[in-house]
Amino acid sequence: MAFQRSRRWAWLGLAFRLAVAVFVVCALGFPVFVWSLSRSSAEPDPADAIIALTGGEGRLQAAIELLDQGKGRRLLISGVHEETKREELFDAAGGMPKRAACCVDLGRSAENTIGNAGEAAAWIGKHKYQRVIIVTASYHMPRSLLELHAVNPEIEFIAYPVFPDDIHLNDWWKDSYTSSILAGEYLKFLAATARVAAASGLWTKAAPSPGPATIEAAPSDMSANETN
Repeated sequence: MAFQRSRRWAWLGLAFRLAVAVFVVCALGFPVFVWSLSRSSAEPDPADAIIALTGGEGRLQAAIELLDQGKGRRLLISGVHEETKREELFDAAGGMPKRAACCVDLGRSAENTIGNAGEAAAWIGKHKYQRVIIVTASYHMPRSLLELHAVNPEIEFIAYPVFPDDIHLNDWWKDSYTSSILAGEYLKFLAATARVAAASGLWTKAAPSPGPATIEAAPSDMSANETN
């Protein structure tokens, strides 16, 4: 009995030490995560297409500008609420882009970053794209690329981060709002890393694509609109 009790305490002690070690590593990783975030956007080379992930300031405007500059042939706006009309979306982004009728598709099914990856996979697969520019907030970019690469490991994704006015990356420790956003994003990134590692066999294969994905085609291409 004493031996069994001793073994139980030994296992509990080991579990406690492992938990402390994991906590320390994660805590030390947070400033590294913040330091690694982009502070500026370089003009990307032209790609096959552009994907904007909804959910934050400046993303749609930046993606539309890239499309008008010819940085991609087509734009997917991923994560658009099913009740949001196309005109309302563009009005909120500053106006209808010149190429909206032919070249802007709306992903209607994604509710989170995992869903964004599923919409992207369906859309990229349909159009046979190889190089795609990703537009999202700087702090959201690492997790976005992680999820996108997991289901599309053969695709080249080019990061084009944007910078919301209320997120102060250079002085993040002085601003409680920025600190809380970054801490929450870091925890989500750690959870996503663990999930993707398991789903992809430690990155030895593509992770299963989330689905189904509902893509609303541009008005001039409504005949191609389908649910994948």
